Amino acid sequence: MSLIRSAALAAALVATWTAGASAAPAPQPTVVRDVMTGRYTLGTEALSATDDPIQDWIQPDTQIEPSIAVNPERPNNIVTAYQEGRIANGGDATNGFATSFDGGRSWISGELPKLTHRVGQGGTWERASDAVVAFGPGNVVYANSLVFDQNEESGLPSGIATNVSKDGGRTWSAPVVFQDDNIGGLNDKNWIVVDQSDAPGHHKGRVYVVWDRVAPVVYNYCDHDCDQLANWLPNLQTIPGLVFLGQGIGAYPVVMKDGGLGIVMNADSGGLPTTFGGEGEPDAALGEQVFSRAPAAGSTPWPAPLAFLPPVDVASNQTNTVRAQRASDGLPAAAVDPDTGAVYAVWDDGRFRTDGANDAVISSSTDSGVTWSPATRVNPGPANDSVDHYNVTVAVPRKGVVQVAYRQRREAASGQAQDFSPTIDTFFQESRDGGATWSAPLRINSVPSYALYDAFSRNGSFEGDYNQMASAGGNTYVVRDQGQPLVAGEPPALSPSGATVVLTAAGKGHQHQRTWVALIRDTKPRHAALRRRHRSRARR
Repeated sequence: MSLIRSAALAAALVATWTAGASAAPAPQPTVVRDVMTGRYTLGTEALSATDDPIQDWIQPDTQIEPSIAVNPERPNNIVTAYQEGRIANGGDATNGFATSFDGGRSWISGELPKLTHRVGQGGTWERASDAVVAFGPGNVVYANSLVFDQNEESGLPSGIATNVSKDGGRTWSAPVVFQDDNIGGLNDKNWIVVDQSDAPGHHKGRVYVVWDRVAPVVYNYCDHDCDQLANWLPNLQTIPGLVFLGQGIGAYPVVMKDGGLGIVMNADSGGLPTTFGGEGEPDAALGEQVFSRAPAAGSTPWPAPLAFLPPVDVASNQTNTVRAQRASDGLPAAAVDPDTGAVYAVWDDGRFRTDGANDAVISSSTDSGVTWSPATRVNPGPANDSVDHYNVTVAVPRKGVVQVAYRQRREAASGQAQDFSPTIDTFFQESRDGGATWSAPLRINSVPSYALYDAFSRNGSFEGDYNQMASAGGNTYVVRDQGQPLVAGEPPALSPSGATVVLTAAGKGHQHQRTWVALIRDTKPRHAALRRRHRSRARR
């Protein structure tokens, strides 16, 4: 065969395989592993004569409400933080952590030091709650917590605390309490984010914490050595770090592509109406998802206050609440596309339902949060199948790729908890076109969660008001808490009672709820590898 003919044949083969590439299916997400990270081993404490035997009892072997972060410099280094030893009427014995340096194959775990004085922790506060974790540059990790006294002091003193790890989550500092209302306060629902970019307008390594005080919603920030109180802004008794004057909850901060700080939250009163899409007047009884932005946050010199623009409406919050559980009830999560700057907000919502359940819904903005698209469903399925989707979380690892995870449970038209499915699953969906279309739901849990072995709080099983997802370097991690019986035939801890569940004395000792992390990657079709091999041969 002549060299000319050989070259022509090779070119034809390449053209044939290249043409086929456009029709080839995209890589599909798959679960690499799903593992339990550890367990809470510190147990409970004896009740005092004035303690309620159910409401004030530290529930052993319970981990609740996890957050997760992945090291952008080392995507196999992940850290999760969570509540440990839930107390039904509020908070927990202390907050814990679990860390992996090998992509979740193995874990070390323990408690964040000195948050509380419960179960031998050596701190000063009675209870902790709302554990949230974020990575900064240089393997530094920040674990942010709500701390408070409930039974021990009048006036319900509370604070916002942060433990810092400088070795990727292996060891932790004592907490810095940069908000301390020692004469009373209503701090709640804190969240943390770190600026990871050194692009213009950013302040790489700046740590932002936001939370609500029922009203208003507030913030603090720190630029370096955040294990030292002097490096945070003075607390609210001195400088008001104001985000939103009204009543809000679930403030979820993101660093924008331009270095600004954006915050999605659920509020009782809306912001400026969006002009894109149009949704009509929000239902005031259900509240509003709003977005607030400090466009110059990254270029603001410490310790100057951040300047927030008036909040903008995202969508009305039409959650149906989550029955027989204490769960998200419309609390939003958010993420930013690192390439385009598009902002995505997700939450559980019943606007498309006819059965009292919820869908995972999403809204997006392509103009830095000025206008927002109408909310659309992520999950498929009929609007009347009694399948509830909730605790929605979102990540955007690269241009146009939007990942959403959520919990799912089949309920019943009766509304009675005894008719609900005893199991809860976690599902993942991915869009490669900015949320226009979605992959089929992928169940990521290797075993389901059994709700009647859960922690108990406020007349419901309680796996958390939120879960979280984090993505870096092609690895996507989804964290959640799951109840399980320890042995076959173990009696359940919680008992259905009408539309709710209850914990009785007989159920004590049968709660086993622990933190699980799933690793998801995109798999490449086999014929794609064959095409690459054939191209290589053709070039030779």
